[in-house]
Amino acid sequence: MASGIEIKRLDRIPDLRGLDKRLATDEQQDLRSAGHWLTFDWSTDERPAPNEIVNLVLIALWLSQPTKAHVELCFKISNDPEMAPDGWYRYLDRFNWVPGAAVDKIENANLTEAVSYYPKLRDLHLASGRLQNGLSLTSAGCMAHSWQPALICHSAAAEAILTYDTGPGITRRLALFYACLVENSAAERDRAFLEFRHLYSVRSDIMHGRTYNIAAGDRLPILARFESILRRLWQVVLASPMLIQVLEGPDEQRSIHFRGLQHGYAPPK
Repeated sequence: MASGIEIKRLDRIPDLRGLDKRLATDEQQDLRSAGHWLTFDWSTDERPAPNEIVNLVLIALWLSQPTKAHVELCFKISNDPEMAPDGWYRYLDRFNWVPGAAVDKIENANLTEAVSYYPKLRDLHLASGRLQNGLSLTSAGCMAHSWQPALICHSAAAEAILTYDTGPGITRRLALFYACLVENSAAERDRAFLEFRHLYSVRSDIMHGRTYNIAAGDRLPILARFESILRRLWQVVLASPMLIQVLEGPDEQRSIHFRGLQHGYAPPK
């Protein structure tokens, strides 16, 4: 994934220096059934911290292909075999997935794509700018245990990326900016605009206590569709250093860029 950060396929549990003996029976079983391990070098004086590295790797994987990848436990072991292991901890906030929307397998091409995302995500995280806020909200949405907070966090993440004005008409503005960012032809922009506008309106239903308007069977599919929007948005952003620079700037800079993108295009009524 980056220097000192690897996803390794292992046929057996690595040497955990006895730390696994302190785990519950079901956790020990999870260790034995885990085919892949995330390993990285880390110093207490460096960032990202271990939990941040884990989340950034998982977001990179999620952007390339939503899977059931998650991390339950972290073990800190010295490279010096003479040193005692430092300890372990559980991840209580874990990546979740939308049933029916996550695939069971990941291909080499997906891993290659995830590798291309990781350093850009790390840089955004360390920069602590406007996009870092969107990144944190994206991560929170991926960790949510129910569809309402997941969709709220993902829609807030999209807003953190797309907003450039605090005036009325935010849904139309966000949908228009999104459509113009991710598509080029008028027909494709129309479809993207309508999809974003429809799904973002569900956020309003949640915020104002109108979830009874949304059939139970539609809720997870709606969340999966909005996750696809957010993933597409991040993919476009991460592919352009110039766009990252624009979006890290003030609203006026974003507005100027958007007007250039929108030129000649009128969205559906």
